Amino acid sequence: MKEPILRAVAMPPRLFWAPMVPAMANLGIQFPMLFVLITKDINPLTIVATILIAHLILIAAGAKEPHLSNMMKSRGPFIKTYKNIYPEKGTKLAP
Repeated sequence: MKEPILRAVAMPPRLFWAPMVPAMANLGIQFPMLFVLITKDINPLTIVATILIAHLILIAAGAKEPHLSNMMKSRGPFIKTYKNIYPEKGTKLAP
């Protein structure tokens, strides 16, 4: 019973050997560009080549860090910036 849980934690989901979240983001950005190029009568093979190159880069990054999807999800939807009230160097978490 513990084996499927450990396997799911040890090997996160992948989409064509790339981490799931970055691969879906890549496809979500480049597929609309592909359809726009098709309507503009431009050769769509150029964007297909960029999709493949970007996916190969994601595969290499996923091989180096297999939990890249979880790292992206844990970052949150927005990066918070903090402004210091007092004129000091560095970022303070407290106001």
